[in-house]
Amino acid sequence: MRGAILIAAAAAVLCAALAVRGGSAASSPTYYRDVSPILDEKCASCHRLGGIAPFALTSAADAKAHAAGIVRMTRAGLMPPWMPGPDSAPLVGRDHRRLTGPELRTLADWAAADAPAGNPADRHTRPSRGAGLGGPGRTITLQPRRAYVPHAPGGGIDDYHCFLLDPKLGRSEFVTGALIQPQRTGIVHHVILYEVTGTQAAAASRLNAANGGRGWTCFGGPDLPPDAGGAGAIDRLGQPPWIAAWVPGHTTNALPGGTGVLLHKGALVVMQVHYNLIETAGPDRSRAQLRIRPASTHLIPLETHLIAAPVELPCPEGVSGGALCTRQRALQDEISKYGTEAAFIPYALLQLCGKTLADYPRDVGAGTSIRTSCSRPFGSTQTIYGVAGHMHLRGRDISVVLDPGTPKERTLLHIPAWDFHWQDVYYLKSPVRVTAADTVRVTCTFDNSKAAQPLVGSKQLQPRYVLWGEGTTDEMCLAMLSVANG
Repeated sequence: MRGAILIAAAAAVLCAALAVRGGSAASSPTYYRDVSPILDEKCASCHRLGGIAPFALTSAADAKAHAAGIVRMTRAGLMPPWMPGPDSAPLVGRDHRRLTGPELRTLADWAAADAPAGNPADRHTRPSRGAGLGGPGRTITLQPRRAYVPHAPGGGIDDYHCFLLDPKLGRSEFVTGALIQPQRTGIVHHVILYEVTGTQAAAASRLNAANGGRGWTCFGGPDLPPDAGGAGAIDRLGQPPWIAAWVPGHTTNALPGGTGVLLHKGALVVMQVHYNLIETAGPDRSRAQLRIRPASTHLIPLETHLIAAPVELPCPEGVSGGALCTRQRALQDEISKYGTEAAFIPYALLQLCGKTLADYPRDVGAGTSIRTSCSRPFGSTQTIYGVAGHMHLRGRDISVVLDPGTPKERTLLHIPAWDFHWQDVYYLKSPVRVTAADTVRVTCTFDNSKAAQPLVGSKQLQPRYVLWGEGTTDEMCLAMLSVANG
């Protein structure tokens, strides 16, 4: 009798254990029910066919193949990428890009259970944020008439090419959103859309016609005569005015509600594409889609202002680079690759920022932390809606700070771990109003050590003196502010 009782008890324990196991398996997260909503919402804007990420995460098979990496990168906080540090001002989109604790646990439990797919009928797809065109209004598409095969003049590996596009505006319109779609993301470094009117439009038309309607080479900018109207207290570092831009990692395609960039009646658009030819070039026909509304809607007009700092990166100690490590050789290289005007930019930036070469010592030790900065006055009352930073492959840290060194000091944007492949514009949750007496400072830190040199193909470049330059293997230190005047 006692034996029967023990056997029955053991059976009950075994059944309970099996029930627990069965219940655990049944309640394990599945791709279709639990994981796909997370990936669709916070990952698929980049991890999709044709996206900027190296692989897609839009199917059960895709996700399972990368399950371990998904858990590792999300647990470390490296994905989804949110580059601004916690000392940045409150920014729109942070909550949509960061994973919550429950979402992290769901991904971890799903991967631990061997990434089950589950029932496809359980999938409730939510549109990925940032993947498409946002903003109110109707959509127009701008694209060159024919494909262009990039080539690098002057023996370099970079080609800046400008295409002239006609939006055929019968009235002035506000651009409320822009989706720029590079056809060949492997070689497109950036795309900028400029508005050209009056004498600038006429000059652009002449340049385009002189090349049979195929556009023209345009290092530094569209190479058009200055607009007599001026650019305001904070220089745009040239004209014409920006409409929109794309860089690797860009996902923000709509302007803040109630704002727009004004396009005037009859205006033309210059699309500047920077091709970096580290990879094999092929025909490219990148395009832009604009969401537009009539100017009569009385939106707040936004402009892009640029604040740049000098770039002076000597060779690290212990490197016998010879002529490569001299500033004069660096200037000569820029002239040969980008033209004579390129040599003036390093001097102009020093003057613009009130600095001299004495502010940039030649002894930088290992060269792992070389800093530069520039402070500029606003010169007029403005409201800041958005902020972005830009460096190239040697960049490590960038910050944009209001009124540095004063009781009003405030960090708008700080990216403490710069990654060239994850760049974006960030809009402030609360726009910031500034006066003519306020200043803004951009600060960049670079690593020009031997180990940090860029790769061209499979070959790592030798250390050299690096200046502000147009190429991907040169450098920039640039802050971009999206502002409304007055």
